[in-house]
Amino acid sequence: MRNPEKQYIPGSDPEWGQELPENMSNSLVNKNGRNWDNGYNFDEKDDERNLEETTFDSLITEVQFDPEAAKRAREEKTRSLETSKEHEYKLGVEISKLSPDDNFEQVAEALYLVDQYIFPDLFQDKEKAKVLAKEIFSDDPNALFSYDKTLVAKDEDNNIVGVVVFRDSNCTPWDTEAVRKKFEATGLELPEKFDRANEGYMKKITDAELPEGAVEIEFVGVREEYRSNGIGGRLMKAVMDRPEYTEAHLDVLDSHPGARKLYDKLGFQPSGDKFPNYPDGSEGVQHMVRKKE
Repeated sequence: MRNPEKQYIPGSDPEWGQELPENMSNSLVNKNGRNWDNGYNFDEKDDERNLEETTFDSLITEVQFDPEAAKRAREEKTRSLETSKEHEYKLGVEISKLSPDDNFEQVAEALYLVDQYIFPDLFQDKEKAKVLAKEIFSDDPNALFSYDKTLVAKDEDNNIVGVVVFRDSNCTPWDTEAVRKKFEATGLELPEKFDRANEGYMKKITDAELPEGAVEIEFVGVREEYRSNGIGGRLMKAVMDRPEYTEAHLDVLDSHPGARKLYDKLGFQPSGDKFPNYPDGSEGVQHMVRKKE
């Protein structure tokens, strides 16, 4: 358990991070009046702050104890918590398998912005996504988008705040016609790029072979208002820590530098040359692998 009275170097895990000296335990603010985050998280916005570049010595010389600045920082954080409930997400999120009884509108919100091509093509727009998202999930434990191989993060009010979809070497081939029938049964018009989404993305994913004992993390999504709380990293670790898997695989686009930083932190290493992305080949995709020690 972390000691709430202590302050830690930003970006460090309190279990092993370096504590500030006892005589610096007041409200800690930098020269701009911002509170330092007292924790460790893997999401893109905090990665962009380059907190890992802050050293203990530089922090000691930079911070100052300005009561007014500390007050402003506390007020700002309070306003932020009123809308994002950041403290609840960091401390109260639980991870479990997706269930047919879960809120699929929230699942759709988490998935839709994962990739600039895949889900906008598959669902067409956010409103259609709220209806169609449930139709891509299956009771087949080896299917892509199976309930068995989809984990969700929930807050204390049982809201789904994030989702991760993964597959292993037993994954069954993608069935475009079965998905077409499910989508048509909703009564909605098929998305304009339905075929490209199914044949160009999903089928290619399931056609790619994986070694025995490997898991590939296909999609990690966190709802926008819940980001920068380490939820994406926790979801990925929940998959990687499953005992049946000896290594984890994933692909990352050049246009997702924040995601690349996350994967680097989690111990993924580039594997092979980059290859053109879908659908137009205008940017590279890097395959990455993390092996258990």
